[in-house]
Amino acid sequence: MAIASNLPAGSADGTSVVTPSRTGTYGEAYANVISNKELFTADEGSYFTAITPTPGTGIIGHAAPTTFDEAKPYIVLFNGGTKRIYPQFLRLYETVASVGGAIVQFTITSDVGNRRSSAGTAMTISKSRLGASASSAAVGFVGAVVGTAATGARVIHDHIVFRGTIDIIQDCYEIVFGGLGGGNSNSSRAATVMDASRTAAPLVIEPGNSLCVTQWVSAQSTGPTFMVTLGYIER
Repeated sequence: MAIASNLPAGSADGTSVVTPSRTGTYGEAYANVISNKELFTADEGSYFTAITPTPGTGIIGHAAPTTFDEAKPYIVLFNGGTKRIYPQFLRLYETVASVGGAIVQFTITSDVGNRRSSAGTAMTISKSRLGASASSAAVGFVGAVVGTAATGARVIHDHIVFRGTIDIIQDCYEIVFGGLGGGNSNSSRAATVMDASRTAAPLVIEPGNSLCVTQWVSAQSTGPTFMVTLGYIER
């Protein structure tokens, strides 16, 4: 077998069946992973981002979600297609602080069906490669989304706390789904501007199911306002 370290010419795209020369127990091909970034899902047209529609402008949630009220999610992403959705990261950048809250926390759930009933602001969904033919079948809404009642299949996947103080303008909270490590923060838990990342378990949103993210604080009278980016793979 010839060996070369230089990058060879790329092959034409096609659908012909090629048997790999080395496979795992379930027939999967062994491969040399060149990068831990999602370059190849972006290149094949499977990576998408859902963002708040106006750059620089955040979207406020419900006026005062003081309990884990599943009729008041902040984000609902519904998988209306035939492929699975794999959330990669969620970033929330604060443009207007909440009033009266003493903790920053989010509860992450998934459920069967479309958990959005009405309201909220439609997120702009874009593919990572402009020339890709694929488009996302997901529909995302953010803000004061009116949710349907949870079904018996609903699962609470995580409850993530970023700080034990009130939120501040320019705080940036990031959740990495299936990431490595335990997350990090660049500041203490004191009431100063925070950039923080937390790791969550990998999730799979099957066709016909919804991902929901709910923000709530027992004492707040006004919820926070965020610019949102949700990255996900759909394949």
